[in-house]
Amino acid sequence: MDFGKALFHLNNNLGYNLYRAYLLFHRELIRGLKGYGVTPEQWQVLIILWNHGSVTPTEISRVTLQDLPTISRMLVRMERDGWVKRVENEKDGRSFHVELTEKGRKSKNEMIIQIDNHFAAYMSEVPRDVHNDLRNELQHLRSILGDYTPVK
Repeated sequence: MDFGKALFHLNNNLGYNLYRAYLLFHRELIRGLKGYGVTPEQWQVLIILWNHGSVTPTEISRVTLQDLPTISRMLVRMERDGWVKRVENEKDGRSFHVELTEKGRKSKNEMIIQIDNHFAAYMSEVPRDVHNDLRNELQHLRSILGDYTPVK
């Protein structure tokens, strides 16, 4: 079967190209994080915590666009693996905040350097001004689509 016509139409579709780039980028992120036993979704949580210290599962859900049951399951795994801990809300026993453990805090620089190095060869193929323009356009598109997270 010749897929030429279908591929022509797909390759000219913005949504297809965004999704395809996401899948390829996600695959590389999995490879880059493999040595730490962390998924790309867990990596997002670590970045949030490295930058904000203590957050609620709802806040994580808003930033990652994942539903609360998915976040809850992920946090259980991250707690089991020693990356995060739950801190009960003293005013409301039904809620809690998530914080990094010592392992989670100490891993920051090493993991960031590892991921930067993993993607360096790919990113060197993209000139800095193109990289910045593409990031800005994607942030603008996210804003148009109603993304919750601030982009600047």
